[in-house]
Amino acid sequence: MPRAPIKIPLSQLARGQRATVECCALDSLPNEHRCLLAAMGMGEQCEVRVCRPGTPCIVQIDQTRLGLPRDIADRIMVTPIESKTP
Repeated sequence: MPRAPIKIPLSQLARGQRATVECCALDSLPNEHRCLLAAMGMGEQCEVRVCRPGTPCIVQIDQTRLGLPRDIADRIMVTPIESKTP
């Protein structure tokens, strides 16, 4: 039986880690924050890469980098993407 994917706050990822933003991950944020993040490319099932953990948490989505305050990064749930090792 396959295990359910692990969901953790975006703020817990380390530099270089990639993750997928979970469905409804942004629902706990105020509407104006959700709209702003969506306009910058962060939506359900998008892939993010952590450029710099901490405050601000800097993530990359496609070619866009976003600096997120800790309280926002704490509330965005993601599923880490396993790195492929040869």
